[in-house]
This record gives sequence, structure tokens and C-alpha cells, in this order.
Amino acid sequence: MPGKTAITGNVHAQRGFTRWAVLVALVIVGLLAVAVGPRLFGDVALAEIATAKAQVAELGNAVEQFHQDTGRYPRDDEGLDALITQPTGETRWKGPYTSDDLLTDPWGVAYQYHYPPTQAQTPFDLFSFGKDRTLGGVGVNKDITYGDH
Repeated sequence: MPGKTAITGNVHAQRGFTRWAVLVALVIVGLLAVAVGPRLFGDVALAEIATAKAQVAELGNAVEQFHQDTGRYPRDDEGLDALITQPTGETRWKGPYTSDDLLTDPWGVAYQYHYPPTQAQTPFDLFSFGKDRTLGGVGVNKDITYGDH
């Protein structure tokens, strides 16, 4: 019949991808992941550091507000919890000064607070151990300290 095309062949002839095509695609995806992955993870590490710096600054400001209201800094035995829960006998407390979810750094470790400070640069010590979760470190593992610029 003119104008009509006849369908020839097996309708089920199209079967999908061969094993080799899938294997080649997986190898390409793997190579891309190896090439791009470190950049993405580097960005994650930088984002965690930026978050920790912002949180340390916010906690430091909360400690300063506590000091302004009460005339003293939280003691070691009170710690940063004094920013959330009114210390016993503290009548001038006007908190809470922060939320309890801010007391843990991006790596899941509680921020460290000491008063009186071990260093003379700030009126109190406030820091995160950083990515390596230990004191000290360099690069992405460097401690994040209140008062650092």
C-alpha cells in the first residue's frame, strides 16, 4: 500500500544495554568521582570550619552577654550550660543566651570552655578541637578559638 510503512522485524529486538556498556559507564562514573570527590569533600571541610568559627563567635558573644548581665563569667563547674540554664543563686541572669544545640561543634564534640583562662588574650577560653577532635593541629585540623581572627 502506498503511503503506509510496513513494520518488519521483531518488536522485541531492542534489549537494552550490554554488560560492556554498563561496565564502561560505571568506570567513567568512578573516574569522575575520584576526580571531583576531593574537591567536594574539601568544600565540606571548609564549610564545617566556617560553621565552627561562626558558632564560637556566637557562643563568645553569649558568654559576654552573661558577663554583662551578671557581672561575672560562668565558672568552669558551670560551663556553657550557664548560658542555657540559670545557675543556682544567680538572680541577675537574663538568659537563656543561646540554645543547647549550639554547644556542640560540627564534628559532634562539645565546645571547650574554661574560666579563668589559660591564655591572657581573652577573659575566658572557648574553642573547638577542630576536625581532628584533638588539641592542636594545623590546616583543616587547627583548633578554632574565640578571639582568633
